[in-house]
Amino acid sequence: MEEDVSDTTMAKGLQTTPYKTRLFTYGTLKKGGRLASLIQQSRYIGEYFTLHSAFQMRDYADSFPIVFFDYGQANGKSIKGDLYELDVRAMESINQMETNANYTPHIADVINEQGYITNALMFVNVNREAVPDAHLSHKNIIEEKGYQVWQQ
Repeated sequence: MEEDVSDTTMAKGLQTTPYKTRLFTYGTLKKGGRLASLIQQSRYIGEYFTLHSAFQMRDYADSFPIVFFDYGQANGKSIKGDLYELDVRAMESINQMETNANYTPHIADVINEQGYITNALMFVNVNREAVPDAHLSHKNIIEEKGYQVWQQ
């Protein structure tokens, strides 16, 4: 026979604590971006960088950035962006939008300037060959100190 633990302190905490997901944004969802309203009710945590230099960022048709995995080409960069904490509904909405645009969710280690490291969901395009080179540029990409950031 199982013991009823629904009245314990731990169970009460589990029942009332809303599920949250950290999302690392680097483009139109960043603070001030044209799609930032989709996460405006979410908690902004601050500016962060991907801990690993495993990415390449490109500007797509002067409209939004695409981040690709570098896959060992030794040209990988860290990405600068914003970290948010989202509830389940907001995260589901973002996940649907991003996956419909051929982005894949990836768990990335991120770090802020004070050295605090955490992990967050980040959307990456894993199919570089499917994106025509004619639409890609570095026009709105700034590179400094080993990282890339998209300027809107």
